[in-house]
Amino acid sequence: MINKKTLKSMLSFTESQHPAPSFIVIYMITWLAWHNQLFTHFINVQGDFFTKVAAALSSIDDNQYIVVFLLTGLIFIVRLGVNYLSFKSKQLLNSADDDFVNARDEQKYAKSNDITNLMATLTKTQQQLAESRAREQKVTAEKNNAIKKFLTVQHALDEARADIEMLNNSKVS
Repeated sequence: MINKKTLKSMLSFTESQHPAPSFIVIYMITWLAWHNQLFTHFINVQGDFFTKVAAALSSIDDNQYIVVFLLTGLIFIVRLGVNYLSFKSKQLLNSADDDFVNARDEQKYAKSNDITNLMATLTKTQQQLAESRAREQKVTAEKNNAIKKFLTVQHALDEARADIEMLNNSKVS
């Protein structure tokens, strides 16, 4: 069974045919070309017009209608084949252009996905950077607090040593 796509292409092909001579005209031209001795005898014979016509007609032994008919059919089939191949090649070229455009659209879509993924990664990296800065500030604040406590304890220790030294000096004197 013929599928819908093939039917559409056949319909489009038959509608797009250029006007061609009818089968009868092609048959007549083929018959005259096949029986070319008709013209050669008409031209070569000496005499009046009717003598030339009689000599030309007598030169045709057999009309060979079936051979001329088959040649005409062959010419018609070749003409249709050439037109069909031309039509199919144009259709293939048009569909190749459509495939190229579709591929480009898919590439644009893929690029859009790439950009979206890149933006998501960038946003995530910015969030991680902000969190890291907050942790760094917290660690710096804790370090400063630890240093302050250390200095406070150091100062208290120095005062205690100074007091102990003063006590030791006052006991010795």
